[in-house]
Amino acid sequence: MPENTGKEIAPLTEFEVLEQVDDQAIVQMMTGQAIKDYVYSFKQGGKVVEGLTLAGINEAANRRGGIEVDTLEYEEREKSWIAVVKAIDTITGSSRYGACEQPKNMGTRPDPHAFTKAIHKAQRNAIKQLLPVPVIKEVLNYYLHRQHETTPLATGPTKEEKLSNAQKATFALASKLKDRMEQQNIDQASFWQYVRAKYAVESRNEMSEMQWTQLAAELQAASSKEELLQQFIERIKKISAATEESEVTTTQPPEAEAVETVVVVEAEPASPGERPSALPF
Repeated sequence: MPENTGKEIAPLTEFEVLEQVDDQAIVQMMTGQAIKDYVYSFKQGGKVVEGLTLAGINEAANRRGGIEVDTLEYEEREKSWIAVVKAIDTITGSSRYGACEQPKNMGTRPDPHAFTKAIHKAQRNAIKQLLPVPVIKEVLNYYLHRQHETTPLATGPTKEEKLSNAQKATFALASKLKDRMEQQNIDQASFWQYVRAKYAVESRNEMSEMQWTQLAAELQAASSKEELLQQFIERIKKISAATEESEVTTTQPPEAEAVETVVVVEAEPASPGERPSALPF
């Protein structure tokens, strides 16, 4: 047996505590639960450490007003997602960048919310730098004084509202890219065909909030750099080509039947078979 060294387990750092609290908050958002942890407070080295969680930072930004996310970029790696966000203070004109690298696994298990965690934490890191200290203290004091109350601090938006907001954000980004896509001969039908194929759905009503968030991130990335836009266009073109080839293969009659059809047409014209129309997206 290994010798007992008598060493105590090192306490969690402030960053580790914040990451755990925010991980829980993001999962709560994804599953439509109410978020109660706007602040964190714990003792470390004889001192009380206090700060705002992701939800608290968003609350402070709402109170301050004028802070917007300007750009969002992401990259998928073998074992993690990397997100970089630029936030702008429209009142002062200042801007800050925030980044996050989120592991794809929680221990040995895949984390289904890894991508969303990377996006939200990158936004948190960017927005936090633009918040005035008095606003941070106001929100911190407000929720610290009420953290022992039995009533919920905030109900937050419903699952349906969050899904609707994710859809609206995606539509706004798609509309922003519409002209640039059409210049590359990509119409809206081809774009939504790509979306259906990518997420294996027949209608947008089948898409989850996470899928809308991923699509919005992809559109945001495409609008930020010409190189990323071209990569996006190529993905759409590949899907369109594959779909057209599949349709031709499934609708083309055998050679023998084609000859027979010609004979029938000469004797009595027949109306062509209707091609099944795509479901409205």
